[in-house]
Amino acid sequence: MVRYVHYEVTCGILAVCATAVSAGVVVGVEGAPEAPRGVGPAIALGLLALACAAGFGVLTVSRLKWFGEGRDFDRAVALEEPGAVLPAPGKEYRTCVNVYLFVVMVASALGGGLLWWRTLALWPLLFAAAWLARGWRVARWERCHGLLLWIGPVHTGIREGGDRRLHSSVR
Repeated sequence: MVRYVHYEVTCGILAVCATAVSAGVVVGVEGAPEAPRGVGPAIALGLLALACAAGFGVLTVSRLKWFGEGRDFDRAVALEEPGAVLPAPGKEYRTCVNVYLFVVMVASALGGGLLWWRTLALWPLLFAAAWLARGWRVARWERCHGLLLWIGPVHTGIREGGDRRLHSSVR
């Protein structure tokens, strides 16, 4: 089991690292992309895309029916004995890192940047914005409710009912 916030923030950091790796390789091989009208409109368009992705990320953890999963947070199964179920300090961070996600993001960004359009090396930033916005929103929910949200299956120490994927413990 891992904390929901830690997983979202770690995925966002992995996406930023994948962007740095792929953009560095693409710029080293192909050169920097050229902007015929200057860099101002390109930067503005990029910031607009990042803002839209972050807004989408916040919507996915909202309480909107059929779209957000924020209402599932209230139905998270409470852990009766958190000490017996939760991972040891430090171990939860190692389980948050998704190496396969990093490899897939770097490979797709490199493929897009080298084979089609150099700017595609930056596309993992869209996921980073969404994941970091989700992490911020869930951290805010945890602070308001005094609970910690955990993701992952647990077979002992839980009450019946609720969402079996989400678990909560007292802060």
